[in-house]
Amino acid sequence: MSGEQPKTYVLGMLADPGIAQKLAQHARGRLERALNGQVVSGDRWEITLDRKPLPLSSSGRVLINKHAAQLHEQGACDFVVYLTDIPQYVEGRPVRMIVSAKYRVATIVVPMLGLARTRTVVRWVLQAVNELFAGEQTLEPSVRLPRRLLSLTGSVVHEQEPDDRFSTVEGLTGRLLLMIGLVRVNRPWRLIPRLSSAIAGAAATGAFGVFYTSIWQMADYLSNARLALISLTSIAILTMWLVWHNNLWERPRGTRRRERLVLYNLATLITVALAAAVMYLLLFVILFIGAVVVIDVEFLSDQLGHQAGPDEYLNLIWLAASLGTLGSAIGSSFDDEQSVRQATFSQREYERRNLKDWSAESRHQDGS
Repeated sequence: MSGEQPKTYVLGMLADPGIAQKLAQHARGRLERALNGQVVSGDRWEITLDRKPLPLSSSGRVLINKHAAQLHEQGACDFVVYLTDIPQYVEGRPVRMIVSAKYRVATIVVPMLGLARTRTVVRWVLQAVNELFAGEQTLEPSVRLPRRLLSLTGSVVHEQEPDDRFSTVEGLTGRLLLMIGLVRVNRPWRLIPRLSSAIAGAAATGAFGVFYTSIWQMADYLSNARLALISLTSIAILTMWLVWHNNLWERPRGTRRRERLVLYNLATLITVALAAAVMYLLLFVILFIGAVVVIDVEFLSDQLGHQAGPDEYLNLIWLAASLGTLGSAIGSSFDDEQSVRQATFSQREYERRNLKDWSAESRHQDGS
């Protein structure tokens, strides 16, 4: 009597463009080895990776259950796991993973994983696949206040979607990880090349400060604490101007949605502030090189009335870079608003913010 033939299971992975897609690519090989390593019956696992994102609903979500049959048929998949950059909420609570055993699909929300590395993604995908393979929900123990404030994970079954198991992010630590994850998927470094006019304005204003002798004397007079305060103020002003001028702020609609909008806006502020800080550092380096090359130390000493050294050059550039950063706010007015918005957010978040009527349906979907 011959035994049953080994079966090959196919796991289809989908990922949004950006951080989610990179994590999926890096995790694919490790996932395949892990899945095959835990098989004892001779069955095999194969993983396919589809880079084509699913369309957003009018609620700003990807409702993967509606696409499940098509995904299984097109990819010849037994199970589907989708990595998304779009934050998900249910009953006002942020969601890390959604498992639908009925449709054999799962969604993992990458921002909810914080600064997730490949092994973190592998662990959550394996958990999702194990639930899908068993066809059962694995409810995580729920906790009450005050322990909930320090807890990281929880579980909830939504009344409107009883076939899905939602793994939620809980507590202050969970919100902090969510904030970090939101900033990460926004990729702040992409914003700097889009601020060409702002950079030009910063360079012009900063160069004026470097070669204007009154600025030399002022920089020499100011204390390090005052110079640091001026620097932070200039970065803050540039950040707020970029957010306001480019309409990056999201306005709250309804009390139940206030938390996520606070998190979204804080993530936007941090994203833009990081880009402004990097631009400040780049400007500092450029102006320092220019000052050392152009300004003779004897001439600087004569203007200041005492022997100049490295500290005087650094103070001069410190103040000039701050002035240049303030000038960049004016220059940023000439940068394309849509280009700046697109560079500030991940591709999927940019698409969500461009939806016209997503808010009404999102309140219905999450019970807000």
